[in-house]
Amino acid sequence: MTKIILVNTISDLSVIPKNLLDENDTKIFSFNLDVHTELKSKKIEHKIADDILTLDERLKIFDNLKEFQSWHSQLNTNEYDLEGINLLKILDRNEFLSYILPNLIALKIIIKIIEKENPTEIIGTNEFSKIIKSIIKNKNIKTKFFQNKIKKELLWDNITAKYNLGGIPLTFSISRKNYLKLKNTFETLSGFFYNFWFKFNNSKKGIILFLEFNPELFSNLFEKMKNYDGDVVLLNQRRSAISTKKSLEVIKKSNCKILKLNSILNKDEKSHISSLTEHYSNKINNLWNNSDIFNNIFEFEGYSFWDSIKDVLIKTYSERLFFYISLILTVKKIIDNIDIKCIVSLNQSGETEKTILEINKKKFPTILLEHGFIERVSETKRFDILSEHTSFNDKIVVWGEPKKIWLINEYDVDPSRILVTGSPRHDDYFSSRLKNKNSHEKTLLLAPNPINEINGQSGTNLKLQFNQTIKKTLEIIKKFDNVKVIVKLHPIQLQHNEEIKLLIKNLDSSIPIYLWTSVIDTINSVDTVLVLTPEIHATPTMLLESMILGKPTMNVFFDKTIPEYDHIKNNAVFTVTNNDDLEINLKKFLFDNNFQNILQKNADNFVNQFMSNPGTASKKLASILKSY
Repeated sequence: MTKIILVNTISDLSVIPKNLLDENDTKIFSFNLDVHTELKSKKIEHKIADDILTLDERLKIFDNLKEFQSWHSQLNTNEYDLEGINLLKILDRNEFLSYILPNLIALKIIIKIIEKENPTEIIGTNEFSKIIKSIIKNKNIKTKFFQNKIKKELLWDNITAKYNLGGIPLTFSISRKNYLKLKNTFETLSGFFYNFWFKFNNSKKGIILFLEFNPELFSNLFEKMKNYDGDVVLLNQRRSAISTKKSLEVIKKSNCKILKLNSILNKDEKSHISSLTEHYSNKINNLWNNSDIFNNIFEFEGYSFWDSIKDVLIKTYSERLFFYISLILTVKKIIDNIDIKCIVSLNQSGETEKTILEINKKKFPTILLEHGFIERVSETKRFDILSEHTSFNDKIVVWGEPKKIWLINEYDVDPSRILVTGSPRHDDYFSSRLKNKNSHEKTLLLAPNPINEINGQSGTNLKLQFNQTIKKTLEIIKKFDNVKVIVKLHPIQLQHNEEIKLLIKNLDSSIPIYLWTSVIDTINSVDTVLVLTPEIHATPTMLLESMILGKPTMNVFFDKTIPEYDHIKNNAVFTVTNNDDLEINLKKFLFDNNFQNILQKNADNFVNQFMSNPGTASKKLASILKSY
């Protein structure tokens, strides 16, 4: 007789009776780092469930995402279309996939555990109950599930606000609904004082429409667009275009206008939204009741996982349907009534971008702007399914010739659709480079790149290795004379970021941790930059930005084989693995001046090859946009 207990989250341990955890004939499997740490601290014998899957198996699961991200297209009906766009399609792609993938991985792990252990009884909580029932429905296995009342949510159900008070990072979460209310109030009050609203009903000029841009990051571009013979308009539904003092200054200085979505529809038009919401809500609720359809769509290796994801998806669409209908009607009115010369976007997967690009239907020209440092080799090509460039159907703006060549050779993209401008967001970096100081005290910037659920690599052992490397790095630095550490976290909203922050605070509360401080100012304040890259495909933008600013840069990679990216082949970044001797490598990196000089020279050569128009990319892009 074999019992197994599957513990998914730390809160599961508060609902699964302790006497069951202490039974000798029971095997316990932990599914995340917190659970493993807690069980280990209590000396409760257990196995790490993540060990069941190899990296190759995880990557094969990741490869299935392409099939699931377009699940709505398998319905073969336009019954859920409004103004030609499927309401079920609007949900942010990354938000959807970052929820789906952990469920797929859990499904595969549990399948393998059951096959190997052949249990007579499975114990867990309601979090895994539906996955387990799907797997054992034709097997004679007892189950016992305890109620965990903590609800699952999607990535953007709550918005994390991040601020720095000196070197102290402050964060707090707020519901999506309340965030949008606060954003609207803040923008309304600010607009009253600064008069930056785009006057929709009095628009007579052509406009260039920027979707979800942060003006602070693209200040040079908007300054170069100041003399455009038309209006430069920003549409920001997620993050406000005036969320910081600097972004507001950019708006004022460049004479950009902000398009306020909730002011477009008149009172009569808004009055129809509630009835439309009720109409489509009834249709979609009837659809959810057809389990056969969804069991077929959300099937993996012969097992349906629909029951394990449906509650969250149904809740999400129910809560957001009014917003989606409002967004569609508003965008339709904008597209029909404004002379848009060009639409500029950073992606086509967000709710705002999807809606506008779908309703536009190629009526107005569109441009997709590259906005992150990504190098690829054949081994990491699979991750291009998360890239926007491989599927975008209009003009694509890239940072340099290497990306253009990759898109042409690997995806047969028409060369005439690819515009090489350089990176407008990095013009300020080239003009902000300072001469390196030779001070007695050295400052190291530690930049840990968080693990993202959407990539399929997040697991207990990877996080353990990551945490151990952070701990080891800080211990080594303390051995060196006159070296201090500061930390810069990635601004992305991920749980792992919060875990990293807590870890560093617990290891050494005196270390400054920065969230939203200027990347340029932060890098310029240090002597060297150390990046930690736990994901096998990742090339963090911090690597490139440190190279541009002339800082010797080191990258710790968490795999035995380091991909042969150009920046690695050119020795532009000192790249080691987490299994190499970290102390020896850090000593060489921090104190060998000749080695640092070689790194900087190689980095300068790489940047010149990788990026076109260094420092003048905004001027190049602005000239293209003004030609529309």
